Amino acid sequence: MTRKEILLLSAALGFLIIWVLDLRAGTPPEVNTFWTKIFYHYSWLMMCVGCLFYFQYTKQIRLKKEEQLHKSQKKESSEDLKKSQRLALQKGKKK
Repeated sequence: MTRKEILLLSAALGFLIIWVLDLRAGTPPEVNTFWTKIFYHYSWLMMCVGCLFYFQYTKQIRLKKEEQLHKSQKKESSEDLKKSQRLALQKGKKK
C-alpha cells in the first residue's frame, strides 16, 4: 500500500468519525425541516465516501501498473534466456 492510499484511508476514517460525532451533537435550532437536518450532516459522510472511492481508484491504477511491470519483466527475462542460449551455442561452434 502506498503512502497516498494510507492517507486516503485515514482521511475517510477521520470524516466518518466527524460524521458520527456531528450526528450525536444534534442540529442547531435554526435548522428545522427534515431535509435540512439530513443535508446538515450529509457532507461529512459524502467526504468519507469520496475518499473511499478515490482510494479504490488509486489502488486499481497501482495494481495495473504492477501487473504491466511484472509482465514486461517476465517477457524480458525469457528473451534474455533465449539470447544467452544462442550465444552459448554460437561460442561452442567452430568456424
